[in-house]
Amino acid sequence: MTDSAIPVFSFKFHWLNEQGVATTMFAKKASFDGKMLVLDETTIPVAAILQSVVRDNRLVLVIFTGVEENPVTHLLLQPSSIKVTNDLKARLDIARSDVWAKQHQEELEKKGLGHTYRGEECPVCTATLILTDMPKSPQLYCHFCDSLSTIDPLNDPIKNEKDFKICEECGMYSKPQKFTIFYFYFLLVVYGWWSKATWRCPACMRGEAWKMLFGNLIFVLGVPTAIIQLIRAYGSDAVSGTFKGLNSGNLKARKGDVVGALKNYRAILDRVPYSAGVKYNLGSALLRQGDQQRAADTFELALEDCSNYAPAYQQLKVLYPQLGETVRLKELDKMWSSGAEEENKEEEVA
Repeated sequence: MTDSAIPVFSFKFHWLNEQGVATTMFAKKASFDGKMLVLDETTIPVAAILQSVVRDNRLVLVIFTGVEENPVTHLLLQPSSIKVTNDLKARLDIARSDVWAKQHQEELEKKGLGHTYRGEECPVCTATLILTDMPKSPQLYCHFCDSLSTIDPLNDPIKNEKDFKICEECGMYSKPQKFTIFYFYFLLVVYGWWSKATWRCPACMRGEAWKMLFGNLIFVLGVPTAIIQLIRAYGSDAVSGTFKGLNSGNLKARKGDVVGALKNYRAILDRVPYSAGVKYNLGSALLRQGDQQRAADTFELALEDCSNYAPAYQQLKVLYPQLGETVRLKELDKMWSSGAEEENKEEEVA
């Protein structure tokens, strides 16, 4: 599709302050044509958008300004609906990943190394991922949508694999879901409620769900919501499928029961040909036990399944110097120096 054939995506939004509160009463007009994002009177080249993060129906944009005193700035906005927010993020990620890939390829061609360029399209969000200098592997990680996909042509796609990601709460590969934390209070003539949406794996939600149940018992009205969240937190682990037992294994790993966690993880690995995420969890469990060498070996196994799996790379980046593995660290940095260019841009502002 040529640039001229890309339809303009128009929408309305509200500017938000740092507390997430709208700064204007009336919605502003905005549009995105694949190259420029226009927010009211502000125009932003897509290549300058370093990061885009969605929280509920809010969108956070990290922008490169090019100004020496303040090279990076954050913009907070709330599009008209969650559908518009997710659609806009997807369009921005696809466009900026394509721009970065083209820039990288042009730089290689200037050096006479254009033939070394390698890229893949994320099967989930279709963003372009730079993989130059990275060995081919049966899995592919996308830092734009945080998905881990099995792309080995000799194996069938894994059902619902795109739903499994790194949990922001515990930092383990799992199946994060949207949970609601809700409290109702009544004090004489004053009453009200407090509510918050949170994304975390069911195992991480269990403790919060119990606190919510006991905290709402005295006023009753918040109890139904607490019970629903409890059922979701515990029922999610009973779902049959390829990754059955993952939450139980993660709980055991966090409690220091590496042997018990390994039993759950092995059962999963017997059902799937590759899983960098599960091996990453095992490496994290070993690291919690202080076994740095075995943890590093396991993170390396994760990279064999998915050569661009950023969570495993980040762990090895820290572990290799501690283990005195200077040669391996150098090889790792070389592999990631160009292959993760677009991710490095995001890490710099994280």
